Amino acid sequence: MRRSLIALSAVWLTVSAMAQCLITDFEGYTLGLNGAVLFRQPSFSGSTSGFLAFTGLCDIPNGVYNCSVISDEQAHGGTQSLKVAWQWNGNPNAWLRLTTFNAAFVPNPEINFSHKLAVWVYVPSGTPDFYLALGVRETGSTAGCAGNGGAPAVGIEWVGATNPSGPPGGKRIDQKDQWVRVVFDIPNEPLRGFAGSSANGMLDTTTGTLEHLAFTPVDPNQVGPYIVYLDDIETFVGIPGDVNGDGCVDDADLLAVLFAFGQTGSGLPEDVNGDGVVDDADLLTVLFNFGQGC
Repeated sequence: MRRSLIALSAVWLTVSAMAQCLITDFEGYTLGLNGAVLFRQPSFSGSTSGFLAFTGLCDIPNGVYNCSVISDEQAHGGTQSLKVAWQWNGNPNAWLRLTTFNAAFVPNPEINFSHKLAVWVYVPSGTPDFYLALGVRETGSTAGCAGNGGAPAVGIEWVGATNPSGPPGGKRIDQKDQWVRVVFDIPNEPLRGFAGSSANGMLDTTTGTLEHLAFTPVDPNQVGPYIVYLDDIETFVGIPGDVNGDGCVDDADLLAVLFAFGQTGSGLPEDVNGDGVVDDADLLTVLFNFGQGC
């Protein structure tokens, strides 16, 4: 019996260790590195560079916004984050694809599509509102979480896209001068194919890579500049009952289920057990796990 308990404990510890994976917190890198840590500079992607006002070297003091630089101006944890800065050129269809393709540090990071992905975002006052979507590449990688999952010519899907065509849209980011945790519930978010012959609005593999973050302006007439800090990007397995994905099952989750009680459909965050209806079973899950993670 004792050996069985020890074995079970080992399995539990292994599962717990795999349940959460920090892709990067941007600590330990040289300040000022541009386009080298996880995300390339904004103009790198040919899909969206034509929408940008600047494609030269990052030089914010002189008004040149083409930056994806390690910065110590803001940080959610530690002392460093990634400062991203760009400006549109006035094209009404503008959006930005900030890509991880073969970056010098943390390139093409593998993620598990059954998990959630969270990114902490800080937007200073003066930056216009924007929508944020996640791009994943269906590589079927076995590199391990945050390992280099490669960049073969396979399907790229948008996760959390809200527009049926054109710029992807996504989750509205409108809070300023504070860190906000943006969570993509990958298995349950709206999906839209973006690129590659296998892109079909479905996840056809269980693993792949964090290919890009997509930024779409709420008002295309607001050309910017846009300045955004990113930090503590991670994947995790959600706690049962944590409806809003903030890592804590609390009053907010309970109220969310109560207000959505009786709703039916797919992808409802309040439908905790995923059976297509928000009902007593979801409410009980929140109650039984109340306080977890807090």
